[in-house]
Amino acid sequence: MIFGADGSVRTTDGWTVHGQVDKNPPPTHSQNFATTAPSDVLAAIHATASRHERNRALRALEISSDDWLALFRALIEAESAYRPDAISDKGAYGLGQLMAATARDLGVDRTDIAQNLDGSARYLLAQLASFNDVDLALAAYNAGPHRVVEYGGVPPFTETRDYIARVHRIRAHLSGAATQDLTGPTMRDATRPVVVLDLK
Repeated sequence: MIFGADGSVRTTDGWTVHGQVDKNPPPTHSQNFATTAPSDVLAAIHATASRHERNRALRALEISSDDWLALFRALIEAESAYRPDAISDKGAYGLGQLMAATARDLGVDRTDIAQNLDGSARYLLAQLASFNDVDLALAAYNAGPHRVVEYGGVPPFTETRDYIARVHRIRAHLSGAATQDLTGPTMRDATRPVVVLDLK
């Protein structure tokens, strides 16, 4: 493997994966895990999750209010480490790391904490409704829904796969289930179709 300064990785098979080097990465799993949320941010996350807890997509997936809160809070922690002014190299902004075009489509001001959270919740719920699966919804939130459709499942991007795993680790910790096996089904015990990717 050859690692480029721009975050790209070229393998000996000729595959090139493009990522980004985060100059201010969020805390790792071992650093003050899930304990650094400022009280005003945490209150806003709870209020937003409560406002959307009866969403049709959550009912369809049998996601309880508590599981929804843990999932949404985990997504926010993974996206921004609870920093309302977090900005990525690609221009995603705020607690939910909304891109300008996504915020515009959702009709929210991404620089406003409450609107950023509301837009993030609605965007995640839209992905849950579209893909009817937590992992696919998280992949769509991270890499874009077009990538999930293109690959017929979770895209083979290390960044996206690591992101999904990180959200589940945080969610499990928040739910008090940090020792739970996260390699099995997520949030619901339903069988998903197997997606086989031939990378040769």
